[in-house]
Amino acid sequence: MAGCRASWIATVAAVAIMLLLGAANAVPTRYPSLRCSTNAPPRNILKANSETLRVGNRPWGIAYLNDDYAFAVVNFSLAVIDTTNFKPKLRVLIPLPPLFAPGTDMGNDDPMSDGYGYRELTFSHDKYNLYIATGYGAVIIDTVRAIQARTNAVVGTLSSNGYAGRSAIELSVTPDDKYIFISQEFGSDNTEGRGAIEVFNVTRLDDGTVISSYRGYVPLAYATVGQKFSSDYTKLFVVSEIDNTTASVNDTAGVLSVLDVAKLRRTPKQALIAEIATGCRPSRCDMADGKHLWVTERDANQVSVFDAEKLMGNRTNATDVLVATVNTGTSPIGIAVAGGYILTADSNRFNYTNATTGVTVVNTATALLGEVDFPQIPTGEFPRSLAVSPSGNTLLVSEFGAGNIRAVDISFLKKL
Repeated sequence: MAGCRASWIATVAAVAIMLLLGAANAVPTRYPSLRCSTNAPPRNILKANSETLRVGNRPWGIAYLNDDYAFAVVNFSLAVIDTTNFKPKLRVLIPLPPLFAPGTDMGNDDPMSDGYGYRELTFSHDKYNLYIATGYGAVIIDTVRAIQARTNAVVGTLSSNGYAGRSAIELSVTPDDKYIFISQEFGSDNTEGRGAIEVFNVTRLDDGTVISSYRGYVPLAYATVGQKFSSDYTKLFVVSEIDNTTASVNDTAGVLSVLDVAKLRRTPKQALIAEIATGCRPSRCDMADGKHLWVTERDANQVSVFDAEKLMGNRTNATDVLVATVNTGTSPIGIAVAGGYILTADSNRFNYTNATTGVTVVNTATALLGEVDFPQIPTGEFPRSLAVSPSGNTLLVSEFGAGNIRAVDISFLKKL
């Protein structure tokens, strides 16, 4: 057991080094627009009214329940935020219960290490439950109990005890709320260090408790992070930062994987139907207009746009499926859709000099016609995740480095 753990740690360390050393001079020819870089050129500034809420150390995932409430994760706590007014207010901060403390069965070893604690989050479609990625899997929250600050807000967990990884990042919930797909960034010995999508079947009991059964996993490429359903929910698009052929830190091409959702539910290891080369360290993805998948390329300071229909048709040549690339600020990670716009969280997570942080505002229509440069709304240090209000009037930004939740008035976008 000790030997397995040692080899797993060595694998994670090797992948982490590849992630941190940055971009390369050698450009894989299989991706037509792979351009790695450090800091992005300055963006034109787009002024927008904003307000900040101090929440504490390392806020990460953020999501609106409705126009009145949002949830954000803050290290090992969950923040319930009152959003009835433009300036957000902290309603309650719910600490992680002892079961999920560092060193316990959820796999969180070091509370001060970047990558541990709560990460991204998503709701069940009926909004009764909030799933928060952490460690081996996820913590499940009853949203009503959380708003009421009740001590029994945690109603379940998803964990395979690290079988396919201990670095859960993002999650997706099927429309029937019965299956949860979790991206494990670094994988485990069982995945040979490759990232994976883990699958859990969940059931909500009459008392609100959520129980689960583990259905397995599908191994993908290295550092598996972002995921998004196709518009008809038959496919799951997943991005991994480093491809399976990586032989050195200079081979930085990522992978966009296409998974069959029906197979993912039943026989996860048979779900992979296509892999497409992407740019430098793809991190997150989102769907716009139901036809295009937008992927943040963190180390290229770009967003790549893919034809979702062709992806679903198993087209594996990047030249065929890549529709456009647009420039962003430095090291984009988070991504969100706001009407006819794509918003990216330009993190500058490696603290390059002469680089700004902010949210690039991409007009999807003009981007698809060839426009490549768009303005940026300034933010605080290390913007990580984004959430657009149901009304479309407000953007919430988790400022991982600054310890803030920033509310940005984006209502003006409807008038442009």
